[in-house]
Amino acid sequence: MENLHIYKEIEELAHKLGFVDFGVAHSCELTEEKAYYIKSMDSGYFASMNYLYRNLDKRFNPSQLVEGGETVLVFLAPYSLPKSISDTIKPIGVAEYALGADYHKIIKDKLFTIMDHLKQYSSNFIARAFTDSAPILERAWAVKAGLGFIGQNNFLISPTSGIKNLIGVIVTNLSLPDKFLVYPTLKESISKAQKGCKTCNKCLQACKNGSLIAPYTLDSRKCTSFLTIECKEMEKHMQKENIDNLNGWYYGCDSCMNVCPWNAKNKEGWSEFRSNLEILSKANIEWWSNLDDSNFNKIFKDSPLLRGGKSNIIAALQANTKKSNPSK
Repeated sequence: MENLHIYKEIEELAHKLGFVDFGVAHSCELTEEKAYYIKSMDSGYFASMNYLYRNLDKRFNPSQLVEGGETVLVFLAPYSLPKSISDTIKPIGVAEYALGADYHKIIKDKLFTIMDHLKQYSSNFIARAFTDSAPILERAWAVKAGLGFIGQNNFLISPTSGIKNLIGVIVTNLSLPDKFLVYPTLKESISKAQKGCKTCNKCLQACKNGSLIAPYTLDSRKCTSFLTIECKEMEKHMQKENIDNLNGWYYGCDSCMNVCPWNAKNKEGWSEFRSNLEILSKANIEWWSNLDDSNFNKIFKDSPLLRGGKSNIIAALQANTKKSNPSK
């Protein structure tokens, strides 16, 4: 099989770097995904996230992002807390992926290492690394690369590595065999795993604000992650959507993930993804209110929490306080 040795080298290097899985798919236009995406967009499900409405031509075809890009390499980075920690700490209110350093830089640095290794195989090597940082459908490519299936909560589920994984992607002009060719029985095992999800709707029930309006359909306007991270006028938006509860979350939300039975397959996350755990496990509304902007930026300079900003965090904490103490 052409370039099988390169595939095996990437697989070995990926595991050395801490990725729990790796797969390859051939670049093409994602026509089915495009139709579904546009339907969601036209329904208003993307709320005020204007970046999701841009670059539609590039979003569904990686060759529009990378000249000559014919191969999509996909990697899974685990972020699940070790069971010894998750079983002993109280709920923090911050999505698990955001308990440490910003995953964009952490994952990209490892992808750059892989790209440097691949340069030796082509004199005109072209590649670009992505991790939730450009108009590319990472989850769709993870499915095509044989890494799992999309659950009813819209997250990628890996039959071997669970649900709490971040996705890194490299698009390159290097030709490689896809994972289904290397492991021909893989497609059957993924199909079998996906059928097990169809009898379960725990994720839909766990979403108290009703943002999962149907299996595989998320209305971001009601989603706590959108409200606490992306929404610029949280209180006004909550009133408009008749939402009075963030269910204890103040940055992101894991409610629909935490109830998923596939958590049993999660691999222990990279330690970088929990580097702020000690601080955040002790932080309450008083601590956040007393934290000035300078110290916020200093403490969380390499954290995803910078994206939502301190004002959104405090607004979310206040919303949760009002709900638990209506008289206040």
